[in-house]
Amino acid sequence: MSGGRRQRAGRLGSILLAVGLTLHALVAAAGPPEPPAPSALAGCEEGFVAHPERSDAAMCFFREAQAPERRDEARRRLRGLIARHPERPWLQLVLGHVEMLSEPRLAEVSYRQAALAFRSQGDAEGEVLAGINLRNVLVLQGRTEEAHVWVLRVGEVARASGDAQLQVRALVLEAAELSDLGQDLGRAYRLLKRAEVLAFPGGSDGVKKQLLNPLAAVSASLGHFDEALEAYARLAELARRTRDVGTEARVRLSFAHLAYLRSEERPEPGGRPELLRLAREALAAARSADSKALEAQCLRLVAELLGDGPEERREADEHLRRCLELALETGLPERRIACLWTRAERLAGVDAAGAERDADAALALAAEHDNPRYLASAWRARSMVAFRTRPLPEALLQAERALDAVEVLRQLQKDASSQAELFSSWAQDYHRLAGRTLEAGESAALPSREALERAFAVSERLRARTLFEALVASRALAPEDAAPERREARAGVLRQLSATQRRLLEPSLSGAERTRLLGELQELERRDGELRPAPRHAEVRFASLAQTEQRLGDDEALLVFLVGADADHLGAPAGGAWVLAVTRGGTHAYRIPERARLRPAVALLSGLIERRDGSEAGAAAALYAQLLAPALRRLPPRVSRLLLVPDGPLHDLAFAALRERADGPPLMARHELALVPSASLLHHWRERAVRPPGGEALVLADPDRADAPTTVATARGGVFGETANLGALPDARREGHTLEGTLEDTAVRPRLLVGAAASEQALKASALDDVRILHFAAHAVVDEEAPERSALVLAPGAEQEDGLLQPREIAALGLGDALVVLSSCQGASGALLAGEGVLSLARAFFEAGARSVVASLWPLRDAEAAWLLERYYRHLAAGQGVSQALASAQREAWGDGQPAAAWAGLAVMGDAALVPVPAPAGEAAHALAPGSGWTWGLAALAGCVLLAAVGLWWWRRGRAKASWPPGDQETGRLQG
Repeated sequence: MSGGRRQRAGRLGSILLAVGLTLHALVAAAGPPEPPAPSALAGCEEGFVAHPERSDAAMCFFREAQAPERRDEARRRLRGLIARHPERPWLQLVLGHVEMLSEPRLAEVSYRQAALAFRSQGDAEGEVLAGINLRNVLVLQGRTEEAHVWVLRVGEVARASGDAQLQVRALVLEAAELSDLGQDLGRAYRLLKRAEVLAFPGGSDGVKKQLLNPLAAVSASLGHFDEALEAYARLAELARRTRDVGTEARVRLSFAHLAYLRSEERPEPGGRPELLRLAREALAAARSADSKALEAQCLRLVAELLGDGPEERREADEHLRRCLELALETGLPERRIACLWTRAERLAGVDAAGAERDADAALALAAEHDNPRYLASAWRARSMVAFRTRPLPEALLQAERALDAVEVLRQLQKDASSQAELFSSWAQDYHRLAGRTLEAGESAALPSREALERAFAVSERLRARTLFEALVASRALAPEDAAPERREARAGVLRQLSATQRRLLEPSLSGAERTRLLGELQELERRDGELRPAPRHAEVRFASLAQTEQRLGDDEALLVFLVGADADHLGAPAGGAWVLAVTRGGTHAYRIPERARLRPAVALLSGLIERRDGSEAGAAAALYAQLLAPALRRLPPRVSRLLLVPDGPLHDLAFAALRERADGPPLMARHELALVPSASLLHHWRERAVRPPGGEALVLADPDRADAPTTVATARGGVFGETANLGALPDARREGHTLEGTLEDTAVRPRLLVGAAASEQALKASALDDVRILHFAAHAVVDEEAPERSALVLAPGAEQEDGLLQPREIAALGLGDALVVLSSCQGASGALLAGEGVLSLARAFFEAGARSVVASLWPLRDAEAAWLLERYYRHLAAGQGVSQALASAQREAWGDGQPAAAWAGLAVMGDAALVPVPAPAGEAAHALAPGSGWTWGLAALAGCVLLAAVGLWWWRRGRAKASWPPGDQETGRLQG
């Protein structure tokens, strides 16, 4: 686990604890609910008669009607007052509220009459509130088109009023319309973030509560669990302060549900009892608040978490019976669907016919309401039932139908980031299906070849989808020009964004001013997201297994990792973890350790490499045995290049450092290595025509920021908030000059920009379609919490630039099949999104049109990066391909005694076969390819030669340490 991800996990735990403590405080402060006084409703009527102009006088009836035995009297008194005061629409609105408590369908007439009366009186607040509630009632009845009319009307009235509170309510309503159907969660999130700016800090408690709940729910749907928990923590504090037991119940349920989702992502042994405790507490709170809708949700969650013992089964059956009753009473179809599929899953082991009836009923109800979100979940449940009630081949077909429903939901998202974030929450379903399909091949339930083909197809549907679709669309479709006014508006926002970031880079900025500017930056980023052109879609055709086998070179093997779990958080089989080894001669599947076991093993290896003392050898050998040994033993002898498709924690793994034996050579000594997002993307790159010789190598080295300190940095790194304190990189400047000299006599013309000339403006002004190699020797900033803020740090070069080359700018560069080399800290690192992969700077260059990217998994010391890259370019200049050249350079570094931290983190991504610099006329690409007679390969000939080689290696290692710059002799990787 990277430092950023470790930090996030700790932050998540602290937020969970904070929410729990807040809720404990709320329960202690609230105590048991006090029964209403006998004359309470009569007092409400007297209060209204005394002050009919005050809306809160009417709301008294709703507060007292929370007790079920008071509701009939509340309705009777309200109707009497409405007859005597028809000019007071607040009474009609409150009558709708009271009717919603028991009979939601009756509330439609009351809300509609109230809305029309408020409109006639020009009362914006009243019409907005009545319109919101009327829309909600219409949605419950499935009348979505009528509901949409009221969403538009509420937004129009709120904007015209100029009232920030009403605008918050309208934005929340618009977001709810999108998120309820799962249609565009990214836009819903942006709307809610805009509302957050208006609601905090000055909004009323009621408006804040109305905002925070959907903000947390949408954040969770997009996989932003820490942000969701922060929102619920704020909501819990509001509930405590206002003694709001209804909100307390909602927070408890949400807290339990988030813990449940987190356990799905990372199942832990013995985790179910804790989840069950949280769900029972939420159920008690819902009953205390007398909320039937919340009670139904809590009953379903408790039932899902109960075990299979006789007592627990009886309890679950009773909970689900009551859940269905409440769903019918409240008219909430999604509650009924969820109760049905949960009961179906519980019945699957004891009553197959009953389980299938419930699963089919849930599917039919979801289809009736035409809700893609319900359909995807219902199909998932249907497939889970099928795995226990049908023959395995039939169950696999059901699971494939479930993935089809997930992908319909995915396509409804209007921006690529929302597609990727929503999709990540379903990645476990792809792992389960692929793993169960391979198990079917093992058990002969399916022919082995068919199982391999179908599992491979599922894997391709999971991998880097938004990147693949974007690249296919950019080739297949002409750019869609936005309206001129929209382009102009976005250009203005980008100018403001750049100006704000320039201010944030000022070292003397006060804490208060920094906080204000970060808030302004967040709002500008949201506005940019809304103005950004929608992603272009084109039909994508995923690579089949047969196509992949045929298109690989004789010397290549594609290793596709599927790192799932052996069992899910409820103990059901989850498909396990596998590696598919694909060559021209065929494909084989091998089991590997599940995700929960690999994650700490990968983190351990990274930590040991960081020590720089060779102590990682044992861990590297253990991971080699678990991940690679069976597959590599069966590879044809001619295979010299491994194309690795990582998954889950393996995105952080330095494959180059793995070794067959603790005292043996590392993997890169025998194989070229490259990371590939998917087989489909590899085919996409290789289908392109080979560019003719020539072109330019553009090198930007040691950018000089005029306001930067003059300290010398020893690591190419830093965090976003400390960018202003990054120092100069003198070895990067030397690296740039060396590369210029190395490429001087090749077909690729070098152009070196250093210091102030290595600027963002100069890069954007260059003719990048002629660039064959784009090299950055600069600092990089990686922000895992906000990947869009990650950047390569350049000189600004112009007043309107900030010098931060960020993903949105990188993607617009327009590179033509270039090699991009990021000689910087963590160019391959970033937030990890299940299925989609790492949201890194390297990925952004692929979006820009790069064909291969060389980048680092961890911070590199400046001198070591320069040493390694100088040798890399020597091999490129001799005509070697991008992965062959890196393997050659890494072998030289290892042979020179440098620790794995100096060379194992640098990786080739994309098309490993790319040759950016043609070999000199009359010369063959030389040297150091696998099988070419490389000196270290002789170590395998005999034990005596091995001993001599090891001794030589240690001698060289000691000599190299003595010759390195003093700053590089320190133990451990430096963090910039």
